[in-house]
Amino acid sequence: MDTFEWLNGYDPRFGLHQVDFDNPNRPRTPKRSAVYYAEIIRNNGIPLPKENEFLHGEFPKNFYWSVATAAYQIEGGWRADGKGLSIWDQFSHTPLKISNDDTGDVACDSYHKIEEDVEMLKSLKVSHYRFSISWSRILPDGTTTVVLDGVDLRGYTAWTLMDNFEWAVGFDERFGLYQVNFTDPNLPRRPKASARYYSQIINCNGFPDPSHMELSKF
Repeated sequence: MDTFEWLNGYDPRFGLHQVDFDNPNRPRTPKRSAVYYAEIIRNNGIPLPKENEFLHGEFPKNFYWSVATAAYQIEGGWRADGKGLSIWDQFSHTPLKISNDDTGDVACDSYHKIEEDVEMLKSLKVSHYRFSISWSRILPDGTTTVVLDGVDLRGYTAWTLMDNFEWAVGFDERFGLYQVNFTDPNLPRRPKASARYYSQIINCNGFPDPSHMELSKF
């Protein structure tokens, strides 16, 4: 569906379903592209005009048909049910950063319209749906407080593998386990102490006793 398109706000509209962002109910309307995509899925291939029949073909029977969304672009409900603030919540509220000073505060309001969105997926008959849930909704303060409203949160942890492009701040901030030398055209990687520590956590399946840690071994 049409979503919050980052720095461009709501100006570009790329979705299969049109979203009326001027309506507080955020109604969805399928575009011709949605009908066409549903036909492609139904035929398991792309229908082409007769003059192009030599290009016609079908996808494998086990081909995965999918659509995708991202949390901040569609969720809305930016402070609903105890949600904390994300980087994009802060950034989009900074004047003159986003086209028209748009924000994702409501966006497509998928946080409150999940049932309708599921029906849209069913009507397309896609086999897969890639989506995300804002971490600041599950961990409002980023550390200890967990919101388990409808979320089955299993034991899980992740860390940024290497220094990377950090959106609006570019390469100024470095959060990765591996240092990347962005001034070298070969972009060499070098493990930081945090990489060695994270490796110890994995090896111990938990936080190691500091007295037994050997950061030199990696």
